[in-house]
Amino acid sequence: MIRWLFFDVGNVILNDDPAMAYFYHEIYQAIQQNGEKLTLDDLLAAREQSILVERNGNHYDAVGQQFLERRVWQKLDRRIRHTLAEKWAKFSPLMPDVVPIIETLSSQFNLGLIANQPREVKGILENLGLLKYFQVHGISQIVGLSKPDPAFFHWALDQARCESGEAVMIGDRIDNDIRPAKSVGMKTLWVKLPLSKKDYTPSTEFEQRYFKSLARASASHLPPQEEAEMPDAVAEDFESILVEIDRLNDNRF
Repeated sequence: MIRWLFFDVGNVILNDDPAMAYFYHEIYQAIQQNGEKLTLDDLLAAREQSILVERNGNHYDAVGQQFLERRVWQKLDRRIRHTLAEKWAKFSPLMPDVVPIIETLSSQFNLGLIANQPREVKGILENLGLLKYFQVHGISQIVGLSKPDPAFFHWALDQARCESGEAVMIGDRIDNDIRPAKSVGMKTLWVKLPLSKKDYTPSTEFEQRYFKSLARASASHLPPQEEAEMPDAVAEDFESILVEIDRLNDNRF
C-alpha cells in the first residue's frame, strides 16, 4: 500500500526550461566575448551531442567546459547560478495544471519533495501556496544531499518514517529520479511531458532557437537502458499522474 508520494520540483512542479535557456544564453555570450568563432548552431549541436550520445544530464557543465577555459567557466557558472537563485520564480515558472494534481493527491497520500534545487525554491513554493501540501522538504541545497545519491532518498524516507516499498518517486529524469529511487526500493513514476504540455512560449529569438534544440534533445526524455532504470509507471500529462498513482496503489506491490 502506498503511503507517501515524493515529488521532484524541476519540470514536474516548476518549469526548468527557461532557466536552462538562460544558462546557454550566458555560455554563448561568454564564448563570443572571448573571441571564439562558434555559431549558436554549433553550441546547440554540442548540447545535443552531450545529451543524446553521452547521456549527460549535466550537459550545460560539459558544454561550458568544452568551449571555455576552466577558470572562466567556473566563474561564469557561479555567476549564472547566483542570478538564477535571485530570480528563480521568473526563470522557473509554475507548471500549468499541476496545482489541482497536488491538491488531489494530498487528500489521499502524504507528500514530500526530493529535489535538486536552490534553497530559494522553498520560499517560492510557499509563496505559490504549495509548500503546505508537503510534509518533507527535501531541497538539496538545504539538506546538503543531492540526486542521484541514494542517501538523499534514504534521508527523505527516514524523515517520513516510511518504508521504501510504501513510497513512490515522481520525477522527470531516469538518471536522477527513477534509477536511484528504484535502487532503494521505492516505486517510480516517470513524468515525461512534451513541451506542448508545459505551456511556455519562448520570448526571444535565442529562446526560440534553444527550444527547437530542446525538442530534439532533452535530458528529461532520455529513455531507460536497462531494467534498473525502468519506471513502474509513465505519465505524459498531469491527469495521467492521478491515473498511474491509482494503478500503482491498486496493484498493492
